[in-house]
Amino acid sequence: MKSPKSEAEPRRRKVGTIGGTVRPLIATIKQTLVTMPGINRLVPGGRKPVTHLYPYQKVELPLAYRGQHSIDWFKCIGCELCAKVCPNECIYFEFYEVEPTSEFLHPSRAQLDEMKKVIRRPAVDIGHCLFCGNCMEYCPTDAWNFTQEFELADYAREDLYYRADELRMPKENSDKEIVLINRIGEHPILEADVCIGCKKCERECPTRCIDMLDGPNDRKGKPIVIPEFDYTKCIGCQQCVDVCPVDCLHMEEIGYKDLEGFYHINLQGEVKLLEEQVEK
Repeated sequence: MKSPKSEAEPRRRKVGTIGGTVRPLIATIKQTLVTMPGINRLVPGGRKPVTHLYPYQKVELPLAYRGQHSIDWFKCIGCELCAKVCPNECIYFEFYEVEPTSEFLHPSRAQLDEMKKVIRRPAVDIGHCLFCGNCMEYCPTDAWNFTQEFELADYAREDLYYRADELRMPKENSDKEIVLINRIGEHPILEADVCIGCKKCERECPTRCIDMLDGPNDRKGKPIVIPEFDYTKCIGCQQCVDVCPVDCLHMEEIGYKDLEGFYHINLQGEVKLLEEQVEK
């Protein structure tokens, strides 16, 4: 049974003019003086303000900040792997006609592109991009990069589509170093009995890692050629699997002895296992 005293309503404390107005005002002024330039040196606990007068003051961003995309045309081979790993499907490839003496033919390209005298380079719809960094992380040639440019807002959605030549990295920023690493962790496997020897896979391979050799099956007394893969040059782009008309190729996961050649997308330097990062 509750006592009458417990059932009584709690007494409300009256707040006067000093408690309700002056004290909060004094606390606000004190916090203002703590970060006010010039006066913050005289006030106990004074410090610099943590805010920036944007856009009048430039914000210092980390080196690994993922802003606008930047594509190194000297390294890109048009494998389209970036478009395959993009979760928002905002990467599209454009074709550009080039001369045989073009400086952008330093790495290899697909035989089909060479016959058509074109190169493939990625374009990005910034309006759909979530800047996850997958394109940069899985790029086998280190052609994908991000700048610290983050002011990408515009007035129309059409203006958020950046063509490949707009994302081209300046020539002086490219080291033109040839890199070829299978970072996707898969490579193609052939079912020889199904292959019809059409050679589409060989023509679409951007690294020229496919050679057509005589297979176990015959057609009209002649052996049917089948693809043989040089896995030291294969990047797991899956182009051969995508163009195969009879589905005789499929991707299988591969293991790595070490993580040499893999990089953090947010940190400088090579990837290290957790136990290797602990200082002994």
